[in-house]
Amino acid sequence: MIVYIAEKPSLARAIFEGLGGNPETQQADGYYQHNEHYVTYCVGHLMALFDPEDYDEKYAKWSFDDLPITTQYPPQLKAKPKTKSQLQTVLNLINKADTIVHAGDPDDEGQLLVDEVLNHAGNTKPVQRLLIADLNLAPVQKALASMESNEKYIPLGKSALARSLGDQSFGYNLTRACTLKGREKGFQGVLNVGRVQSAVLGLVNERTLANQNHRESFYYDVYATFDCDGHPVKAKYNPTDNDQVDDKKRLISESNASFVKDDVKGKSGLITLAVTKPEKKLPPQPLNLSTLQQLCAKAWGTALRPH
Repeated sequence: MIVYIAEKPSLARAIFEGLGGNPETQQADGYYQHNEHYVTYCVGHLMALFDPEDYDEKYAKWSFDDLPITTQYPPQLKAKPKTKSQLQTVLNLINKADTIVHAGDPDDEGQLLVDEVLNHAGNTKPVQRLLIADLNLAPVQKALASMESNEKYIPLGKSALARSLGDQSFGYNLTRACTLKGREKGFQGVLNVGRVQSAVLGLVNERTLANQNHRESFYYDVYATFDCDGHPVKAKYNPTDNDQVDDKKRLISESNASFVKDDVKGKSGLITLAVTKPEKKLPPQPLNLSTLQQLCAKAWGTALRPH
């Protein structure tokens, strides 16, 4: 019995079709089955890191005396309530399997979300790694024929776990600290702080303030057209250190620009360097199914599935 664990249902369906199965007629509750092949799936992360109060009840009450909260390693995980039944389906199949195929997405997060289920199950059975980036039938069948040992990719999942623990430690400690400080000033809400969230909000706020405080300004470009053996050549003036320029080296003085124009008008120019650069542009690649589904989702609100 071979159990394939995909990251999401659409990938599980593509794998099952690649194995020769019919997902329309061979679907069970939370998995597909064709001969000795059982293809199940996660729905993103089926498990979550323990919260501080899961380790110690004292952390349920926020206090400066408990900060900073120490990061636990290795961390303990708990089932996500919304997908608890699917987790149980995956665990049941892992227990019955002879061989397991890890079919998370080919990135660090895809590696982690299946590895954490295997670790939670205490799995000791052999695990192969299936890497699929294109859900079309031919690429899926090619990937099925070239699987490797999952051991090779475990460090990739640990990288994602380290980032997750860092995010949790940063968020829990600073959120509690800022919220408690806010309460001292009379604020009764929660001041959420996140490693990514706060940085992005900071960029948005910085841009908003820049727009609100923006003052209209002008710059000037000076162009000249030269006759070169009967062929017109258009040239643009490059400001020097003696010109009045902004931080982008653009002329900001109208009188300065007028002076440059009057200084060169009607005069001859000397070409000191001529460079010809060949350019080569390849035609765009055809869309793969994943990219096509993303474009369809943006245009019509849902991804299309070929039949």
